[in-house]
Amino acid sequence: MDEKNKNINNKTNAAEVNSESTTIAPVIEEIEEETEKKRDLSAIIPKFEEESNNANSLELISRDDELKGDGAVLLGTINSEGVTNVNNEAVMPEQIDIEQRKIEAQKRKSIGKKKKKKTSITAQKIQNSTALAALIIIIALAGFGYYIFNHKTAEDFEPINLTIELGDKLPIRTSAYVTPGIGKDVDELKYALDLSQVNESVPGTYEFTVTYNKIEKKGRIVIQDTTAPKLEVRELIIPDGSSYSAASFVESCSDPSGCNYSFQDSATTTKYTSPGSYVVYIVASDAFNNRTTKQASLIIEIEGNLRTYRKEVMYDNSLGYEVLETYDLRFLKNQRDSILINGTHVIEHKYQDKNKYEKDQQTFAGEVNYTFDNANMKIIFTETNLSFVGSNYSKLSDIENYLTREGFSYIE
Repeated sequence: MDEKNKNINNKTNAAEVNSESTTIAPVIEEIEEETEKKRDLSAIIPKFEEESNNANSLELISRDDELKGDGAVLLGTINSEGVTNVNNEAVMPEQIDIEQRKIEAQKRKSIGKKKKKKTSITAQKIQNSTALAALIIIIALAGFGYYIFNHKTAEDFEPINLTIELGDKLPIRTSAYVTPGIGKDVDELKYALDLSQVNESVPGTYEFTVTYNKIEKKGRIVIQDTTAPKLEVRELIIPDGSSYSAASFVESCSDPSGCNYSFQDSATTTKYTSPGSYVVYIVASDAFNNRTTKQASLIIEIEGNLRTYRKEVMYDNSLGYEVLETYDLRFLKNQRDSILINGTHVIEHKYQDKNKYEKDQQTFAGEVNYTFDNANMKIIFTETNLSFVGSNYSKLSDIENYLTREGFSYIE
């Protein structure tokens, strides 16, 4: 034991020992205060605690309070006889910088928050990815479910509702009446079409049926008349005092539901009664009040203005027919210098040989202005609305001279 330990032992032996309790006052060297830091000495104040494994001795231990030291330090032991054994290796706890400890604690707290935040961001990303994946799965399942319950099959065919104009024919192909469930084309052999309830000649709404693979569906056909009549009018020339109507001006009229005629001005027949030339308007309407209006000419002439010229050619065996040719000409006045207003030229070919008649009939069939009288074996050629005769004669004196040269006679 060195000199220092001897001195400590001598001092300890000199102390009074009480049989019931022993108080030992350790020698604490004066510690020089630092000017820069204030040391907290509470961490090195010894406390006597019976923690020795030897029942006959005590351990002198210094324990650090919270934030004031870095652990417990064993200074030495003393037995029941008062013999002290000092721990020469004991080192006093270092001075604690409370502010530094707070900074370090704050850093640890910040690091914990950052880790927590990072963990929270990572968790959020995972949560977002999971939600996106779940949404994709839901959409995929919804699409699959929609496809399962809504995708079309061949049996999902649909009839086509039609609107037909009166007078038009119904379509022949089944594809005009049905849209197939799948594909673009209709297999005509696999669909049965029933149009027996449809009357295309009478306007109305009708049902039809389409059957495929024993599945029957109904469609609708509307027969309507929205087309106006096709009207052609002619010039009307009548002698003074004659009556007339709207129908008198009609050359032809066609409409599936029929034609009715009227004047656009209902007072026409009372307004135009004296000799002269007039413009009138003829209206043709059908059963559904579709209308066509056309302009026509009315001429009321003084008696004697109509002149008829006729020529007859006897039967010619080489031709096989006889000829009767007639001009009915109307002039503005019954004077030699009067101008032709209108005229009709008719040539009748009357046959005696039936074979010759039938042969010529085939030749002229379909030709404009030709008509046939089978009962009398006549082929009739007719020109109307003549404005000149011959080459280009329009004055009464010129026309009459021309017709006389051609063998025509004036008929009184």
